[in-house]
Amino acid sequence: MKDIGIIDIEASGLHFDSYPIEVAVRVRVRGECKSWIIKPEPSWEYWCTTAESMHCVSREELLRDGLPAVEVVKQLNAFLAEPDVILYSDAYRWDGDWIDTLYFAVKIDKPFYVDSIYDLIGNDKADQFDKHFSRLAESGKYRHHRAADDVEMIYQAYCQIMG
Repeated sequence: MKDIGIIDIEASGLHFDSYPIEVAVRVRVRGECKSWIIKPEPSWEYWCTTAESMHCVSREELLRDGLPAVEVVKQLNAFLAEPDVILYSDAYRWDGDWIDTLYFAVKIDKPFYVDSIYDLIGNDKADQFDKHFSRLAESGKYRHHRAADDVEMIYQAYCQIMG
């Protein structure tokens, strides 16, 4: 089976001025997941308290504990290791925009593409995927709206319906 990657990004809000605060990627064959907390760039100012209440990461925590955006990009590129990878997301338009914001900020070319997990699984299995994902989110085993756990739930739901 061709290796697939899954990506999830948490952000400062759902606004055109929002920016990525956490990114996680899982590569299926390696079975490895990596995540990074991102220190906001100086020009990244927008903050939504509603988003904070969902992901439970404060801006102060990002400033204190986050890695600089350039370091996140370098580590993410090294983790992926091969060019032209497709990373699948359950919210690819948002995640694609936020990953573009991250790479644009550090002026490094992005060596991968973000696409929809729904395009990968097909319309006929979308409802099954959503049901599996919802069960996982409600199980108490994962922290929904944290990138690494969301990646794992996407992966587990994908495996459930694709075998």
